[in-house]
Amino acid sequence: MPQVIPVEPSYDLKRIIRLLAQDIGKEVAHHIDTMYPDAVRATSRNLLRSVEGCCINQIEDMLQTTDEAQIMERLRRRKRHRRKMKALYKLGRSIPACSAQDVESSP
Repeated sequence: MPQVIPVEPSYDLKRIIRLLAQDIGKEVAHHIDTMYPDAVRATSRNLLRSVEGCCINQIEDMLQTTDEAQIMERLRRRKRHRRKMKALYKLGRSIPACSAQDVESSP
């Protein structure tokens, strides 16, 4: 039987994960840009880069462990966090904004 010599990967695993995460982030940003161009034009020019970065960070963070219990707890924690943040943003949007003039004229 011939001897198999292991080949060292050209990239370490963290680098491969980062490259995959970057590709997913770019694909998500491309999808948003393609499907919702008016929304992209109406936002900051950094929107798509922000989406890419968020995808990369979440994927890299999720892959810090392979323990099923830790993964499930993280998913529960993230779900609670999203609900809480959505409620806070909704509350913030329902409160009328005040102008500098309103602040200056207050007693």
